[in-house]
Amino acid sequence: MPEAAGIVTGEAVGVNRYFGSLLKVDKMHDPRSHFEDAIADPAVFLDTPEELSRYGRDWTGRFQGETPLVLRPNSTEQVQALLAVCHRKGIAVVPQGGNTGLVGGSVPRNGEVVLSLSRLNAIEGFDEPSASVTVQAGTVLETLQEFLAGKGQMFPVDLGARGSCQIGGMIATNAGGIKVLRYGHMREQVLGLEVVLADGTVLSNLNRLRKNNTGLDLKQLFIGSEGILGVITRAVLRCQPAPAQRQTALLGLERVDMLPAVLMRLRAALAELSSLEFFLKGALELVCARFDDARDPFAQPHAAYVLVECESGEPASVRFHEVLAEALEDGAAADAVVAQSGAQAEALWFLREGITEAISKTGLTHKFDVTVPPGALPLFMEGIRDLAARFEGVRPVFYGHLGDGNLHLNMVQGASLADAAFRALEEEITEPVYALVVDFEGSISAEHGIGVLKRKYLGYSRTPDEIATMRAIKALLDPRGILNPGAVLEP
Repeated sequence: MPEAAGIVTGEAVGVNRYFGSLLKVDKMHDPRSHFEDAIADPAVFLDTPEELSRYGRDWTGRFQGETPLVLRPNSTEQVQALLAVCHRKGIAVVPQGGNTGLVGGSVPRNGEVVLSLSRLNAIEGFDEPSASVTVQAGTVLETLQEFLAGKGQMFPVDLGARGSCQIGGMIATNAGGIKVLRYGHMREQVLGLEVVLADGTVLSNLNRLRKNNTGLDLKQLFIGSEGILGVITRAVLRCQPAPAQRQTALLGLERVDMLPAVLMRLRAALAELSSLEFFLKGALELVCARFDDARDPFAQPHAAYVLVECESGEPASVRFHEVLAEALEDGAAADAVVAQSGAQAEALWFLREGITEAISKTGLTHKFDVTVPPGALPLFMEGIRDLAARFEGVRPVFYGHLGDGNLHLNMVQGASLADAAFRALEEEITEPVYALVVDFEGSISAEHGIGVLKRKYLGYSRTPDEIATMRAIKALLDPRGILNPGAVLEP
């Protein structure tokens, strides 16, 4: 096993102890009193039990904690003032966007104040010549998508949580999604960034230039930093022309080991390929069992399914149908169905996007968001099946992004296994899963980050020197350790 991360500084531990003592005082006094000299606006503060409860629980329901106060600034200046107070008084703070993460990095764990960016939600401007849009961090992805559609543009990162996730959180976790194959992660979309540091210093470089080679690109420090270095408040993002045509199809494969060949074939033949998703038979069966409107579009079940989508500025391409026909003729795929309308395309996409909810309706799960080289996916999944067979009442469900090797692995609770017994297996399952990831030269986190869930395993994907450098950067930018303490770097 690679060497694990070291310990945090005594100063950072001291912040948690100090804030713990603050909480005892605040149970008898108004917790907002620490901030009211800086900000008088009552709309910034939430502190009743009813208001606080929803900020202390993540989307999965697994990670939850208590906070004495939620801060809801509506401007960069308010974020600046609030963080300056937190820094001066040693108050730990957890930045929170849409709270749709899966690794526990956006909920309070030790009574921290929550800094919600939800009121910083303005779309400030679209610049057509530079094909860019300036947004505040609390802008919901779906809102941005609808705004750009009215401009004949699109934002190329798309997620199943589009109706809830916020741009700032997507940047902070370097979100990927279903179009990474063609457009890349959030990192590739960010032209400029505004960030407030722990002490209230504002780093504002809302750059719209595609070329700006002027020293260190500081924004890259904060993309994927999960709120431990600074709070993202505004961003300038790339746009893409809205496609005139989307063509969507689902392929059925006889064997799982055919996936890499299909990837290489379609990537070479379809220049406008934007999405290439996959799921195995067990995942489709769950969706069809849990949703009345879902059905397998093929007469016979297949071992694996590949969802193909191309986006084009031109009318429907004949080449798309030719490539699929050639794949069927050559035996690369056993069957194919092509969507003939937007509604049919949505139905095919639901078979993929409905998997997460279908799993949650089935039972508890130990979730893994990992990456291995795409060509290694079949062997890796075979290894996972062998691993799961060691645990009675646990079954693996596989789906993910074929184009980049990102596998969403769920070890799902069977009906014969009680909740407590299933939860108790977490470490026994996790250690060998990540060991197998290392054997295949993969990553323990593909697009959801480290958060709290994976921090003790960071050493599986990063060297001790890399982790030490992360700690040094954290100490430089957040010397009192107040920003999202305990996330990413294990205390």
